[in-house]
Amino acid sequence: MANDETRELANLAEVFKALGHPTRLWIAKNLEGKELCVCDFVTGTGEEFSSISQHLNVLKKAHVVESDKRGKHVFYRLAYPCIPWMIRFMEARDEFNRLSPEEKTVCMEQQRQQLIDHLMQLKE
Repeated sequence: MANDETRELANLAEVFKALGHPTRLWIAKNLEGKELCVCDFVTGTGEEFSSISQHLNVLKKAHVVESDKRGKHVFYRLAYPCIPWMIRFMEARDEFNRLSPEEKTVCMEQQRQQLIDHLMQLKE
């Protein structure tokens, strides 16, 4: 790596690499604000237990998730609670880019009005 700054970003690069699979993104997105066990991921994705376990190992190795064993179950939670937020914003951007120019104008006006309404509530 070229310098100290890029070396310091190596850990974050591992996080993004670990998220580089649709199932792992689904896991991260569904851990928002809660803990889930492997059985929840198997049910939600329809994937085999062994596949989910491998995905969770990748996420755990990259420090994306943390786990606690409780009885026979292992519960997972996000180490970076901002990840689902980031995913939602990226999905919203993709949805916005699929809109026609007219739909984009309407959407932007709605967002502008929502922001004004929010700011007015803060003022009160």
